Amino acid sequence: MFRFTRLADAATGAAPSGALRLRLTWDERVRSRLAAMSEDGTAVAIVLPRGTVLRDGTVLAGDEGVLAVVEAAPQPLARITADDPLLLLRAVYHLANRHVPAHIETGMILIESDPVLERMATNLGARVEHVVQPFEPEAGAYHEGGHTHGLEPDDPSRAIGEELSIAAHRRRSEGGQ
Repeated sequence: MFRFTRLADAATGAAPSGALRLRLTWDERVRSRLAAMSEDGTAVAIVLPRGTVLRDGTVLAGDEGVLAVVEAAPQPLARITADDPLLLLRAVYHLANRHVPAHIETGMILIESDPVLERMATNLGARVEHVVQPFEPEAGAYHEGGHTHGLEPDDPSRAIGEELSIAAHRRRSEGGQ
């Protein structure tokens, strides 16, 4: 079993020749600890720092100098579309308000299949179609890891937008507006 503990140097460019191929779903690509099988049947262990997100094309480096390329695996998704761009925008607003990972393309949103969210989108006037394809959701506006609410006030990664969001959530939870 090969053990992958870090991301390979970004300077490696295209997928290195001879690298293992790891086809992983979105849920697998956001886990920092994972046992998986490569496309050729090799057992691997992924042990990365908490919060690491593996994007399609990410190259992992193993302890023995072995490399692996991560590929986004096809998975069940809901494709949300609407004839009226305003209806689609309303669906995006409501999904974002729930912090739903979303793959956004012109004229459509892809989310992981979820009957409640699909019903919400339909109730807003959008169409929902089930598809199976790779899922590569938006990374988030604040940093590569997505939108979080850090606990440490002196955390240098916190931006003014994050501070405002935290304050709004705090006021809301305390019964304010």
